[in-house]
Amino acid sequence: MNDGTVDLEIVRAEIAEEVRQRRADGNFDAAKERELEQLFFQYAPMQGRVGALGEALRSVDAAAFIDPRVPVGSNQPAGAVVKKAMRKAGFWYIEWITAQTTRALSGIARSLHLIDDEITDIRARLDLVTVAGSPVIGTASNASAWWAEAVLAAFNGSSGRTLVAACADGWLVRSLLALGVDAYGVDSRPGQITAAEIAGLDLRDDDLLEHLSGVAEARLNGIVLTGTTEALLPAQRRNLVERLDTVLASTCVAVIHSLHPDAIDGDRIPAELDLAGGRPLRPSTWESLLADRGFTVTTQRSPDDAEFVVVATRRGSASLR
Repeated sequence: MNDGTVDLEIVRAEIAEEVRQRRADGNFDAAKERELEQLFFQYAPMQGRVGALGEALRSVDAAAFIDPRVPVGSNQPAGAVVKKAMRKAGFWYIEWITAQTTRALSGIARSLHLIDDEITDIRARLDLVTVAGSPVIGTASNASAWWAEAVLAAFNGSSGRTLVAACADGWLVRSLLALGVDAYGVDSRPGQITAAEIAGLDLRDDDLLEHLSGVAEARLNGIVLTGTTEALLPAQRRNLVERLDTVLASTCVAVIHSLHPDAIDGDRIPAELDLAGGRPLRPSTWESLLADRGFTVTTQRSPDDAEFVVVATRRGSASLR
């Protein structure tokens, strides 16, 4: 950028394109991609990341102390002697300056920590973002599920990068890979992906909303959301729809599998949904949201009418953000 700032979306897009080219050449596996992603988040600027303020403050804490004892090592025989003499001669002055600077930085760091505590408390009170991330509802998740056929039919002939949310043991990722789709999965539930990840599938222990916040613009050609939309709070749903607008390419497929709100009355409501305090959107609501964003939408209900699946396709439309 001309003003000296860095556009992380451009950087992510360039990284994504490099990964795509290397993957196509057959010399770049999922493990290497994850390693590079972790390095990127370790050294990249903090903007746009959930919880980034706390991480930035840890860096501030580490840098707040200024050591007045400058190094005296030297490659020259007499260099160390000269440097030690110079340090000793000016130490009283340097120490006075660094002590005041350290106190000032420490005061600023303490103030920022208080601000971080206040923000964390406000977020918890408003319940806009839960501590555990977006809840996952335990709906049917196996290759014989009634909605699996609709998903595979929607992605038949597609080869682009596709995300499967709440992927569990990776059964749907495997099925999509068999069709030639470049699929990977995320699941935040403990112990869900371990065995499949060891077996070589590209599965990630990650919250859906946090993961989407780090995906580059127009990076995905498809997404499958199952068990992840029912318990989202209003602010989280708005965030999800906005991120879908950003990360999905102009030609893409989006599939939403969900419980029907009419099927969760009384004691039939899942415990995860009851604890989260959310309620599933109706199929007609999803149809309206996706149609407004240029998708052609079809909906199917499960044999017992307790669930539905929305299949939305978009073919080369312009950006709708």
